[in-house]
Amino acid sequence: MTVDDTDLTARIAGIAERLGAYRVGVASLEDPAVSAALREQGDEQLAAFPRAVSIAFRLQDAVVGRLPEEHRVPLVAKTYAFHVYQVVNALLDQAAALVAGTLQDAGYAAVSIPTSLSVDAAGFRGPLSHKLAARMAGLGWIGRSCLLVTPEAGPRVRFVTALTDAPLTPGAPLSRDCGACTLCVEACPAGAFTGRPFDQTEPIEARMDVQACKDYRAEAKSESGTDICGVCVAVCPHGRRGRSHEDASERSGG
Repeated sequence: MTVDDTDLTARIAGIAERLGAYRVGVASLEDPAVSAALREQGDEQLAAFPRAVSIAFRLQDAVVGRLPEEHRVPLVAKTYAFHVYQVVNALLDQAAALVAGTLQDAGYAAVSIPTSLSVDAAGFRGPLSHKLAARMAGLGWIGRSCLLVTPEAGPRVRFVTALTDAPLTPGAPLSRDCGACTLCVEACPAGAFTGRPFDQTEPIEARMDVQACKDYRAEAKSESGTDICGVCVAVCPHGRRGRSHEDASERSGG
């Protein structure tokens, strides 16, 4: 069955947007370095897919904005955790499943990858990096916090991915980064970030002590009742409520 690429892209974007998606993009996964990363984190079958549909949902500023000072307060921490891991994750997974189903109905192979799914014993690694797919789709760049930073919403977003062999026209990675901004590095209560800018040839350990982040969140749980932090999400000048795009750009050098 042959389906026009433009029509199919519009259809799948419309499905996600009707559920409230903030952004939808298409990524090419055919670069050898990207395929290798998919293979290392997932497996050969996942790495064989040439395209990814990246779907982003924006988080609520009124929830995120309280985190720097109040992420140990049970009301704030549990509200944030429920908003992200129950409400937004459910919408993301529903959107990805519907997109994959539409692609399959159009005659292509497709599989939706859950937004929060750990496939290793330590609980650190999913079957693929949703941030990688979003970056390749041009939805944002990887910041010093190791989060995907979008130009308008910053890291106040969550992502999910649907892999496919449909010949969708992909976007391209953005040619920008965080510039000189180090707010997330300075604000991290766990001291988990090294401050190194993103380099796809380096492992995440060059930029972040993942265990330190996990340990801090576990310790914070004794006060808040849930192991979240989110300070790095809240302090990024991109997406901060009340900050103009020009202010964020000036601070980040972008």
